[in-house]
Formats: sequence, structure tokens, C-alpha cells
Amino acid sequence: TSIVLATARQVDHVATQVLVTTNTTHLISQMPVVLIPIHFDRDTVTRGPSCQRSVVLRPFKTQDFMTGAPAVPGKDLPIEVVNKMFSEVASVQGISRVLYDLTSKPPGTTEWE
Repeated sequence: TSIVLATARQVDHVATQVLVTTNTTHLISQMPVVLIPIHFDRDTVTRGPSCQRSVVLRPFKTQDFMTGAPAVPGKDLPIEVVNKMFSEVASVQGISRVLYDLTSKPPGTTEWE
């Protein structure tokens, strides 16, 4: 829906702006930002439908996009930058949790599946 797309765009913008303002964009090759339909904070009693989503950040380093590795917090990206990204992305309306993908390629893909 248009709301989901708007949320995805906003989250991508917020996460990217953290990299830009901290001058750390050069430390990664790309960063897919993925919304997943998982709401971690649901009321277990009412079990009503939810509009909340979680977001997966996947900062990735590669020379050729044939193989690659995740940008490990505290090693490849300063932990302060990762924490700021988590905090700012979590403040976007409709976001339940922020997750960080540490999958390398292979076995994972360059993007996110």
C-alpha cells in the first residue's frame, strides 16, 4: 500500500541520513533497508491486526558484488553510528523493532531475500 511504501522510503532516508551526517557512507558499499511484517510488541490477549512493521538494516561491504561481508558494528561501522541509526529509525511511526542483518555473501545475496 502507499502507507507501507511511504514508511519504507522514510526509514531508508533516515538511515541514509545518519550515514551522511556522520561521514561514514564510504565505509559500506550499500545498505538495503527492508520492512518486514513482524510486530514484536503485539498484545497477546487481544491478538488484533497490526499496522506495525519491523525494519532490517543490512550495511554491506564488497569489492565486486560477487562476494561480500556485513559491516560489523564496532569494527566496520562505529558503534555510535549504528546506535544512532537504530534510535532514529525506531522513532519512525509504525516501526516496532530495528534488526541488523549480519549475513555474508555467500550464503546470502547482495540484496535481501
